[in-house]
Amino acid sequence: MSNYTEEKGIVIVGGGICGLATALALHKKGIESVVLEKAESIRAAGSAIGIFTNGWYALDQLGLGNQLRQKAILLKG
Repeated sequence: MSNYTEEKGIVIVGGGICGLATALALHKKGIESVVLEKAESIRAAGSAIGIFTNGWYALDQLGLGNQLRQKAILLKG
């Protein structure tokens, strides 16, 4: 039995929206992290998310808001 260990300062479990946003925010602050994801590859699947005002604010703080607004389809209801 092998005892393999590796030390990492910050480990983010999950490469979804929140995990990647967290990694990006840390990177912008100069803090290294590693993202662990169980999926072997990126899936091209159709899906949608609803983003409220505070979500857009967070995306703006990450520097992604304007780019994503250009691709967003606004829902009115």
